[in-house]
Amino acid sequence: MRLKKLCTFEWSYDADVRVKAPGYELVSAYDSREGIAYGEGRGRASGGIEGSVVFSNYPRRRSDGNMLPNARGLVTTGDGATIVFELRGRTIVGDDGVGRQNLVGWFESDHDRYRWLNDVVCIAEGLIGDDGMRIDVYQGVNDLAG
Repeated sequence: MRLKKLCTFEWSYDADVRVKAPGYELVSAYDSREGIAYGEGRGRASGGIEGSVVFSNYPRRRSDGNMLPNARGLVTTGDGATIVFELRGRTIVGDDGVGRQNLVGWFESDHDRYRWLNDVVCIAEGLIGDDGMRIDVYQGVNDLAG
């Protein structure tokens, strides 16, 4: 298998829109570091998929403080297509405060131009900093078939 660059997402959480600042809420209900969170945001997709993005994230926080993202969202392209996506994985926060993400994902669309995405599995890498998130998404290309 080889990886082929599909797109880049640049996102940020929406502060004080539907979820109070900073745009997500983390709840640790059982007096431990573990918890569950919810957040909403928006941004852009560029590259092989171009358009505006809205997303929600429903991650868990592990006892070591690292996060398990569970994001779903919608890309609206300039040509009127709707593409739904899901990204899940791991966010490891370094001593510098930057979150480094390793993710797996899927896309689905009923638009003829993007229907090929329905059969693609993606791998992604991301960074979360003070100014938002950047996620580079790669399409897994199966080379076994020749």
